[in-house]
Amino acid sequence: MKQMQDGDGGIRSATWVAGVLLGFLGAFVDFYSGYLVLSRSQMVNEMGMMEGYTSTGLAWGVGVIILGLLLAITSIALLLHFGMNRMGGFGVLMIAYGFAMLFIGVSMYIGLVSMMTGVFSPGLAMLAVGILMIVNGALMRL
Repeated sequence: MKQMQDGDGGIRSATWVAGVLLGFLGAFVDFYSGYLVLSRSQMVNEMGMMEGYTSTGLAWGVGVIILGLLLAITSIALLLHFGMNRMGGFGVLMIAYGFAMLFIGVSMYIGLVSMMTGVFSPGLAMLAVGILMIVNGALMRL
């Protein structure tokens, strides 16, 4: 049994590195998407002055940015080797974050997030990173 665990070291290291990279990439995509949503949901009066944000735009933007913060914190924890001994727990988190990114990406792509209509790259990036997170999280659970 000990030999099998030693042989898994390469796979564990690869999934650890991939998890850190996907976490930071996902956080970047979330921050960028949150910025786009917030910048497109500004309300402007007839004089061209910003008066605030639409409520749905504010909710989507802040929610996506919070997801980005959670991803960044999780990636830092994984990077600091807290995750090497708790790969199963971090795998569950990666799967959950992946499904959240899939939901947000599909919502952006199909136009549910009205502020993102006509901008497909952030939604597609979220879909791609979400799928990779789910796969990587499943491999972490092994």
